[in-house]
Amino acid sequence: MSKKVYINKRELRDYHDSLERMVEELTGQLIKTNELLKKETAKREQAEEKLRESEERYRRLAEHSPDAIIVHSEGKIDFINKAGARLVGAASAAELIGKPVMDFIQIYDYPFTDIDGSPLVLEMGFDITKRKQAEDLFRTLTNSSPVGIFIVQDGKFQFVNPRFLKYTHCSEEELIGMDSFRFIIPEDREIVRENAVKMLKGKRLTPYEYRVMGKGGKTRWIMETVSSINYRGKPAVLGNSLDITWHKRTEKMLSSSEKRFSKAMNTIPSPMVIMRISDGLHIEVNDSYLKNFGYSRREVIGHTVRDLDIYVNPDDRIKMIQMLSEQGIVHNLETSLRAKSGEARVALLSADTIEVSNEPCLMVVINDITERKQMEKEMARLERLNLVGEMAAGIGHEIRNPMTTVRGFLQMLDRKKEYVQHKHYFNLMIEELDRANTIITEFLTMAKGKPVDLKPHNLNQIVQTLFPLIQADAMNSDKNIEAELAEIPDLRLDEKEIRQLILNLVRNGLEAMAAGGKLTIRTFFDGEEVSLSIQDRGCGIEPDVLEKIGTPFFTTKDNGTGLGIAVCYSIAARHSATIDIETSPSGTTFFIRFRTQ
Repeated sequence: MSKKVYINKRELRDYHDSLERMVEELTGQLIKTNELLKKETAKREQAEEKLRESEERYRRLAEHSPDAIIVHSEGKIDFINKAGARLVGAASAAELIGKPVMDFIQIYDYPFTDIDGSPLVLEMGFDITKRKQAEDLFRTLTNSSPVGIFIVQDGKFQFVNPRFLKYTHCSEEELIGMDSFRFIIPEDREIVRENAVKMLKGKRLTPYEYRVMGKGGKTRWIMETVSSINYRGKPAVLGNSLDITWHKRTEKMLSSSEKRFSKAMNTIPSPMVIMRISDGLHIEVNDSYLKNFGYSRREVIGHTVRDLDIYVNPDDRIKMIQMLSEQGIVHNLETSLRAKSGEARVALLSADTIEVSNEPCLMVVINDITERKQMEKEMARLERLNLVGEMAAGIGHEIRNPMTTVRGFLQMLDRKKEYVQHKHYFNLMIEELDRANTIITEFLTMAKGKPVDLKPHNLNQIVQTLFPLIQADAMNSDKNIEAELAEIPDLRLDEKEIRQLILNLVRNGLEAMAAGGKLTIRTFFDGEEVSLSIQDRGCGIEPDVLEKIGTPFFTTKDNGTGLGIAVCYSIAARHSATIDIETSPSGTTFFIRFRTQ
């Protein structure tokens, strides 16, 4: 016997009200979800532009409706949904297709009469326009939604939209009535459970993430928000979920790529920096940059070149910007950059534009050529010294021989009584000849091919041997001198040349100081080099003078030859030593560094 179907006006109104509330709640959720979706889509577009795609498919609401829906023609059933099949007691919808619709609908005939017994016709009608509109809106919202929508009641799925089905690769029939935790990866179930508890306590929820494993064994990342609703007269959970698998995958790829890029940057020996074009902020630097310029990463990241005052000449920065604007690239622009300590470093800048997180940036590679420039300068200096020395070697004997003859005759004439009144003239001429001979000797000292007699010597012993002589020079000019000699290993030295080097530098230092000044000679060993330092307490050397120190014939003295320091550089070069100068208003120190091996 078939079941009787009744239509109750009150139940219909309650159902309509419930549906409207559910649609209203769903609309609010979808607005929030759409905002979330916009943000998420923006992130995905930034991370992977090629990963965009729009998947909007439509299915009829009748397949998911909790109410019985029957489509018939010529009295035969063409379609009946699951709710309709359950209503008439059928095991499945398929067994009802083609059967007469009137077999399942009972029509009741109750005659109505008026007072005199005449038959009356009773008609009843219900306006279901609003309900149909709500159903249409619900259908549009759920089926066209780019996010997954579901309703869970008593821990079971009661409704899912097409997008949600894609997450699990299940059919609607399989999901309805299934445990809502079935596809959530066990490690992530606690996250979902905690958020459900918060929702039930009325706390405001933020979107949370978890993983699901669908029927095919594929893991997907889901971002979800939930809210409580009333569904069919009972409490339920309305959920909106978004597949963020691509975003997570792209995040991982980007993170891996950034790590590889960072590792590559830090293995490059040249200093490198990446800065945003929009505001000039440094967003990345490599270890070589930090080491060469003395900054910590924290001091550089988030700051501009102006903040750090890197350019010694600010016009160089403008020149680089102009080259980028005109050529799109900068290659080996020579400039001077200032380290944190204030030291100027000569560098070649190469720059090109790159994109970092869709932001136009500038990648700058810095080739520090400070040492190369110093070496070039030193080579040029030595070349000039060698040239002078070679010239002197070529003409030295031709000049010295006549000078020796002249000096001998002057000495002979000086002894004759008739020239006694002119004795001071003879002495002056002999002194000038000796001075000229000294200059020729210094010329010859600078010759490139001058042989050196290298033997094991201790630098301290050479200083101690010379000390009485230089101490006498200091006392004659009312100045002080002291020696601080540390324990040092022996070196292969030409003793005569090293004596000359020390005397030249000490006498220069004494001349640079006023009366009462103190000059200090030190030796020390750092494990690789033996260093000799000669420090005066003069007024320092001006920068323009410092650049020319060691150039033959350059002097600031009224009676100087301009060869004393030049000779020192030649001697140092023949001993494979280097000369460094540190100067300030409180004095100057010359460092001569000898390699031990």
